[in-house]
Amino acid sequence: MGFIGTLIWLATVILDIFAISDVMKSNRDTTSKVVLIALILLFPIIGAGIYLLLLRDKGY
Repeated sequence: MGFIGTLIWLATVILDIFAISDVMKSNRDTTSKVVLIALILLFPIIGAGIYLLLLRDKGY
């Protein structure tokens, strides 16, 4: 894995950690949290992206 691959992997891990922590802090019920975390873990880039772009509580 070259330098670019390492950067992509690191960005994916950081994005996943951010998305999972955001899910854990949300006011969703436990079942929704489990499903969202499973989505993020099973599909790391796509799952976190979908959550952060479409499903995240905006706070406004």
